[in-house]
Amino acid sequence: MKKGWHKLAVLLLWLPLPVIALKYWRVWDQLPLRMAVHFDANWQPNGFTSRQGALMLAMGMLATMQVLFTITFFIVRSQKPGAFWPMLLFSYVFLGFFWFANNWIVEFNLRPQPAHSELVGPNPPALPNSELKTDLQPHL
Repeated sequence: MKKGWHKLAVLLLWLPLPVIALKYWRVWDQLPLRMAVHFDANWQPNGFTSRQGALMLAMGMLATMQVLFTITFFIVRSQKPGAFWPMLLFSYVFLGFFWFANNWIVEFNLRPQPAHSELVGPNPPALPNSELKTDLQPHL
């Protein structure tokens, strides 16, 4: 029975893959054709791809990590069984963070973003109301 738990724990490691695919499938028509997938230190998007590219990037990175973790689990279990559970915990935390980041990227792209210039940022400087001049006021 003990071996069954190890295999079940590794099998559950693959759960984020269909969950991320389902997330994209549910909102596919709402996603913009050009999605932000990379962000700078101020959380402003600075890397874009198509929605197909975003899906393939997310699924490809996740599947690669899952394959590597799965192979590592079987090696660790045969060479050093005591390290299996800490390694499993680390991988669950890592993949949970990856799932959270992908979910955040999808949610970010579902919200309409305000247009801004690269030169002035999202909030251009405005003149205070007292400095606004209009031609509607009579000149004395």
